[in-house]
Amino acid sequence: MTEKIINDAQEFLVIDYGGRTRRILDIDYGGRTRRILDITTLLQNHTEDAVIRFLKGFLREKQKLMRQYLVKDKTSPYLDQLVSETFRIGMAITVLERESEVSISNALKQGTGEGGELH
Repeated sequence: MTEKIINDAQEFLVIDYGGRTRRILDIDYGGRTRRILDITTLLQNHTEDAVIRFLKGFLREKQKLMRQYLVKDKTSPYLDQLVSETFRIGMAITVLERESEVSISNALKQGTGEGGELH
């Protein structure tokens, strides 16, 4: 996976408020933020598929929260935040999956991909 693709996916997980940025997956520790998800770091320690599965699980959790807020309080500003985060996480997954599919396709064309099952 290229650095450009990783950066493209990571950019979906950051919101720029004109000089102030907020990462979707940060934790606030009394005014200090700590990035808890860096796609580059995850890919150093895990496979592309594992990172994509993690993001999909995180997306499902956000969707679950969004459904709860839709029932509880449709006027909540937190619901807007959940919609935005859900969209952004979905886009990051799309970027990574598209690159993953291209990598597999290229490997198969070159004969270096994993072989299929014999029937």
